[in-house]
Amino acid sequence: MPTVYEESSTDRNPDDGPSSTSILKNATNTRIKDSSFTIINNNIQSPGDGVSDSLKPLYKRVAPNAILNAGGRADEVKCYPGTREEVIDLTERWMEGKDGVAHGMMWLSGPAGAGKSAIMQTVAERCQERGIQAANFFFFRSDPTRSTARPLVATLLHQIFKIYPPARQAVASALSNDPILFDASIQNQFNQLLAPVLHDIPQPVEFPARRPIVLFIDGLDECDSEQKSSQRQIVQALDYLLTQNNCPFLALVASRAEPHITMAFRELASPVKSIFLDEQYQPEKDIRAFVTGEFARIKNSHHLAHMLSDHWPSDEDVEAIVKKSSGQFIYAATVMRYIANSSASPKLSLEMVQEIQVPVATNSPFVHLDAIYKYILSQAENREAVMDLLSIDLLFQTLEDIEYSLDDILLIYNSRYTPEFLHSCVSDLTAILKFNALNLKFFHASLPDFLKDKLRAGEYYIDVDAFGAKVLPAIWMTTPEYNYSTVLALKVLTTLKIPTPDITKSLRTISPVLMDGLVDFMNAPYDLNAVLGSIHRLYYLHDAKSYKQIMRQWVSWCVSSDELQNLNLESRSLPYVLTYIWIAETKAWASRTLKNFNIKK
Repeated sequence: MPTVYEESSTDRNPDDGPSSTSILKNATNTRIKDSSFTIINNNIQSPGDGVSDSLKPLYKRVAPNAILNAGGRADEVKCYPGTREEVIDLTERWMEGKDGVAHGMMWLSGPAGAGKSAIMQTVAERCQERGIQAANFFFFRSDPTRSTARPLVATLLHQIFKIYPPARQAVASALSNDPILFDASIQNQFNQLLAPVLHDIPQPVEFPARRPIVLFIDGLDECDSEQKSSQRQIVQALDYLLTQNNCPFLALVASRAEPHITMAFRELASPVKSIFLDEQYQPEKDIRAFVTGEFARIKNSHHLAHMLSDHWPSDEDVEAIVKKSSGQFIYAATVMRYIANSSASPKLSLEMVQEIQVPVATNSPFVHLDAIYKYILSQAENREAVMDLLSIDLLFQTLEDIEYSLDDILLIYNSRYTPEFLHSCVSDLTAILKFNALNLKFFHASLPDFLKDKLRAGEYYIDVDAFGAKVLPAIWMTTPEYNYSTVLALKVLTTLKIPTPDITKSLRTISPVLMDGLVDFMNAPYDLNAVLGSIHRLYYLHDAKSYKQIMRQWVSWCVSSDELQNLNLESRSLPYVLTYIWIAETKAWASRTLKNFNIKK
């Protein structure tokens, strides 16, 4: 058999080609028996040409922001020193097999804001420091690059390759046989891409109880949060993987304890170690330590710290924040971030927080958190612009494969929404979000939850569908050079529940110029069929006249643009579609015939 050597220190991009190195450089006392090598221009060739090419679909699916300490994340939080020690200890004992029972999977659950992601981040970093091998995926519904299950397997494999480079060969082989495996179900991806890797991860004879690779899956409830089916599939796929013989993996999953996720774990045949973050783990003690420590930091670092007395804050001030946190870190973290980031005196900022009024009669566990969100949002100088910015970001979260920056789209929607203007508008909101030209980054998933809940948000409630209906005509009817805005408008169209007169007018009067070039921008056939299905859903039963006009226009475009082959059976079965295809093809035939006749004449 040929002997194969591959780099193990880094995981190179497949486009880089084979690495250049020298075999057995500086080697001594080396014996090689019954082996053969292929060396070309001092490059060591891995077995089978095209391994890198076969892995290209994988690298296109990787979500960098989902990986531990990724640079594009705003939500990187970890436990405050000295807090959550009992939970961290239980987790690490489970990893090391010291809890007395063999569990391949641990489920860390708790309510929103309990600090699950902070614990996951902390444990993952401690694994890194202690040399425990791990791969991780941090879901976050506000980041479209990691809010679905699509990049999960590719991102885990990318990290596993760094641990065991030879595993690349098995995955490359599977992708070579089926290049669209990443479009398969989660279960199939686990079975055909992760399971084969099991045989490429060695189990040394001298260490039969070797440390496994820990798979960290954080924020499972934020994966496809509207559909939720993917969440159950991930749990089932992980269980199947972990029950394979000599499986080298453990899985640590964190999520809210939502009913369908709870049922998914209970349905598993394998035992699961479970930790629910409740009063048992003394959250108030940890929150008090965090608040006290943050006040000390503020007294040392704030630019107006010299105006604070030695006795500030009082014990009562600290206890008030701890009590209002109701055992959840998110309230305390938001309040302390607000006080630390405000340009006003920390004493005044604390007094403002203390003066916030909450409804008297309410059983909501988020009442104090909602009050602080409302207060911070009320500080924005231009509420209309802020709400538009938040609304379009929430709208983007409902769309797939959006590659446009927020400031570009907002500038099309409203010409005064320049980057400078938007940054000025959100400058008072740094306690709850971070904004750059590309997107908004919420510090916690509880903020979009709040904004989309009418009872909780009140005047700050965002109706995403209504905003989409408002913004769509403005984006659609921009100048022809903005082809990408037309495509964005079509994507918004597929999410709408009801049409408005402006949308109907836009669809009925859309210029053929705007249709030119759509083939280059649309992900045909998916988007095309989704658009036709949306036209039927929005108009057929309620406005037959508009339905016929709009559908005929789109079908005619399909025929003239040679997109007819991308219409699936469902689209062709829609009312009048076959008739409009026949009419458009007949007109095209007549036009060609007349043209040929004139040429011959």
